[in-house]
Amino acid sequence: LRPVIDWQLCQACNPCQAMLVCRTRAIVQIDPDESPFIELGRCSGCCACVLACSYQAIIMKNEKPNYQVSKP
Repeated sequence: LRPVIDWQLCQACNPCQAMLVCRTRAIVQIDPDESPFIELGRCSGCCACVLACSYQAIIMKNEKPNYQVSKP
């Protein structure tokens, strides 16, 4: 599972509640007036951000990695 921000629903809250509850600090908001982004390498997949967002702007997607194997 990986979190995805729905940019149409995100209100760029200040402070961002999802960012405050993230234990791994995977949600980063550089400019207070802009929407945050998620550093997937830091995300543990705990879903705390999904529950914390008042606007339901974060969802968890179950996507398989896209591996391409080339034949010699």
